[in-house]
Amino acid sequence: MTTQNLTLLNAMVQKMDWLEERQKVIAQNIANADTPGYRPNDVTPIDFKSILGKATQTPSLTSGLSGIGAGAASSATSGLALTNAAHLNVGGTSTGGTKSQERQEKHPYEVAPAGNAVVLEEQLLKMNETYTDHRFITNLYQKNIDMLKTAIRSQ
Repeated sequence: MTTQNLTLLNAMVQKMDWLEERQKVIAQNIANADTPGYRPNDVTPIDFKSILGKATQTPSLTSGLSGIGAGAASSATSGLALTNAAHLNVGGTSTGGTKSQERQEKHPYEVAPAGNAVVLEEQLLKMNETYTDHRFITNLYQKNIDMLKTAIRSQ
């Protein structure tokens, strides 16, 4: 078994890749802070619900077998059971609890006379947030690897 088979580690790797891409875009925004007409860009946020949905899907048993009925196929496709109304169901939507408020991107409050909308303070805040998140995910990844090594050694 490799770490590529572990959903949690794959999700962390995807988040680290997303954070690296975001850092590149922020650096490009800062580099073009004096370019006339330049508008700052950002990377589309990673969707945890889609990662969870992909992880909970199990392969359908009907693709290679013709003797199985539709009832067996429908029970095979639901990977996880819902145990609490506040948890996410297999479809990726919450069945209860409070809805989380999504952060909305602020529109730039400054536009230079040349049409440049890069606000260095906003970009530096995004850069710091990205750096902090990357350090957190990297440390979390390392802790999970250490935990797996400990589990393997203890057997």
